[in-house]
Amino acid sequence: MGNIIVTGVTFSVFMAEALIHYNMGMAKSEGGFKLRMPPAKDLAKIAAVTGAFSILSGVLIRGVEHVAPNLKSKI
Repeated sequence: MGNIIVTGVTFSVFMAEALIHYNMGMAKSEGGFKLRMPPAKDLAKIAAVTGAFSILSGVLIRGVEHVAPNLKSKI
């Protein structure tokens, strides 16, 4: 259950960041910042990449916890 929470939170934060970067790129190409959602196809691609990296992040966090179980108590 903890892994799902880590992955979900990571996905939410990374997705928000990706949408901000999308809008920054659009603002640079169009000359003005306007908050907007990308077209569905692009949004799906962004979500897929973000999801893959969120899962990877969750797996890596779980691996570090497994390799160094006492690390948490020292932080």
